Amino acid sequence: MATLGTVSINEGKVLRLWFEVDQFREPTQITPDTSAPYTEDDKEGQRFTTSSTGEQVTLVPVVTYSLNDDPISFAYSSDNPTEIDVAPDGQIAFMVAPESTASAIITIVSTSGTATTTRTVGVTLTLSGASVIEVIEGGVVGSARKALSDPMDTALSGANPATQQKVYTSQDHVTPAYVRNTNFFLQGTHAEALTCASPWNSRQAGNRAGTAITARHAVLANHYPLFAGDTLRFIASDNTVITRTVVQAARIFYNGNGTDAWMILFDSDLPASITPCKLFPDGYQTYLPAGATTAAAATLPLLAMDFSENGIALDLIAESTFASSPTMAFGAPTIPHRLAFYDPIISGDSGNPIFAVIGSELWLLSTFFGAGSGPFYGGLVSELNAMITTLDTLQGDITGHTVTVGDLSSYTTY
Repeated sequence: MATLGTVSINEGKVLRLWFEVDQFREPTQITPDTSAPYTEDDKEGQRFTTSSTGEQVTLVPVVTYSLNDDPISFAYSSDNPTEIDVAPDGQIAFMVAPESTASAIITIVSTSGTATTTRTVGVTLTLSGASVIEVIEGGVVGSARKALSDPMDTALSGANPATQQKVYTSQDHVTPAYVRNTNFFLQGTHAEALTCASPWNSRQAGNRAGTAITARHAVLANHYPLFAGDTLRFIASDNTVITRTVVQAARIFYNGNGTDAWMILFDSDLPASITPCKLFPDGYQTYLPAGATTAAAATLPLLAMDFSENGIALDLIAESTFASSPTMAFGAPTIPHRLAFYDPIISGDSGNPIFAVIGSELWLLSTFFGAGSGPFYGGLVSELNAMITTLDTLQGDITGHTVTVGDLSSYTTY
């Protein structure tokens, strides 16, 4: 929108020439849609700016009288050219940023022979409609973001969900016999790490899950638990079936508040063919800083499992709190090759793991409480280790195990 108003007339001189100022206004697109690569701290991606709209304003002097017949010329200037400028033909140039308003005094000097007349016009312009969207596509060299993005993005780029999303090509819970899918998008690089996720238990088959965090302990959802006497199966990378029985189980509390994390203790250690996962570390913000428009670690690609043992791509959204305990939020990805491996989380997926993928390892971030959040295990390290001691003591079998936390210290700090 533009507003015009007369401020002064000819600085008190004798009027030999007079003109009015008309304005021609036309709604128009001021700036087009644009995109450009950007780098911010540890992040690399594309910045998309949508078009902005406003009024294209042209000042048109109309001579009402002149005391001679000499040609008449007009010169324009602005007292605020960095925000509002004016061209030699009287067209106002938008210099303001999107979603902002600026004002200027435009001076118009008419000349005819030796006669001059000066008029000033106040102009206010507003641009609207433009917005900036940043899509993080990866990390800069040496960053934890790059280390935590490249394994998933490399594996998913060009992959086909129809043949590469299932962890197993067959699951026979009766025999039992399980055959890992050699085409699963992370099987070639993370065959050993994937063994930490249990595909079956005696209480509800593929539901409820269970993820080994030590050779004797696993976690799942408090609201969808397993109990003493239940059995779980883990599948080695060579498809060997390993069965263990739950002998102790309990809820994890944080500062006296119950979380949705539930720990179980097995009757004996898992063999070396089953690789317990590490935990995604607390304090990650030092290596995965927040940006101007994003939370710390936002849009990191994640690997989740559902109750059918499909590998699902998610994006990390942000850390938060739920019931006063550390919580992680995650959701559908935006990058196309990740989105192709996304499936909505449904009833029955609770307790299944969500991992960050780094090197050849899987670091447990959370387990499903709901479709978009779950307990942040990196923020529960002390509580998990304390519960290991408690369950071991109740069983009368001190295992000596503790959780292992992933280490980001070799990456750039911000």
